[in-house]
Amino acid sequence: MFERLIRYHPFMANGGPVLRREHPCATAFLDETGAIASDQIFAVGLLKLTEASRMLRAIQKWRDRHHWYKEIKFSHVTAGTLSLYKEVAELCLTASEPDFFCFVADRSKDDPIARFGTHWDAYGKLAEQLVVAVIRPPELVALMADNYSTPDHILFEENLRSNVNRRLRRLALVSVCRLDSGSSDGLQVVDLLTSATAYEFRQHAGLAGSGGPKDELAKFIRNGMGTESVLKGYRCAKYSIAIYRERDHTAPSRLLASVETPNVLTDLDP
Repeated sequence: MFERLIRYHPFMANGGPVLRREHPCATAFLDETGAIASDQIFAVGLLKLTEASRMLRAIQKWRDRHHWYKEIKFSHVTAGTLSLYKEVAELCLTASEPDFFCFVADRSKDDPIARFGTHWDAYGKLAEQLVVAVIRPPELVALMADNYSTPDHILFEENLRSNVNRRLRRLALVSVCRLDSGSSDGLQVVDLLTSATAYEFRQHAGLAGSGGPKDELAKFIRNGMGTESVLKGYRCAKYSIAIYRERDHTAPSRLLASVETPNVLTDLDP
């Protein structure tokens, strides 16, 4: 398959391979919900699109039609804006070949900070696992990530790109760029999906109520994904909701997934 996507450019002096124009590429958006350093429920979500421009154009037309130019954010939904949020969620769920992967951690049960030492290292590892999981060979992906405050010595973008490509043993993640979510509809949409996913876990933990507009929007998004609940994880062709679990020390040091529990990621690459 790789050979069909590579050719030798006649004008290259060294005869090296170049990719064909139709080589599969995608754009991904990464965001988190909750504060991993302090909140019980924390989630990281990633939305990958083969043609992100189609979804972004549709959202811009939606904004122009409703004269809605505020930031799209799950925490801002009200009874008065619920119908608008349902519209934009549907736009995303029906976008061109969307893949939405989400990692949810309940720190009262399994705490990634306890394993990785700092909240930024834990966030980086969860993000890394999502990116590795969502890239299909021989795809090349550019990633836009929401700004996440880290010390100067934590090079999130460089580390993420290096670790993903090391694990996949090829150039797969070509670039990582962090942006303010207010500047990107793609980041706002993945916030919507990730926060809606985490909301059910917060309800189950007694940290969020039921019956309000957030509850209704979360149910609407889950139904759009094809499931009534994600508390035990969920996987289909386009969506994967996984629950963070601590390492099973009796098993090999790798990502563990069984037929019985395909949505529970029990290990992360060290």
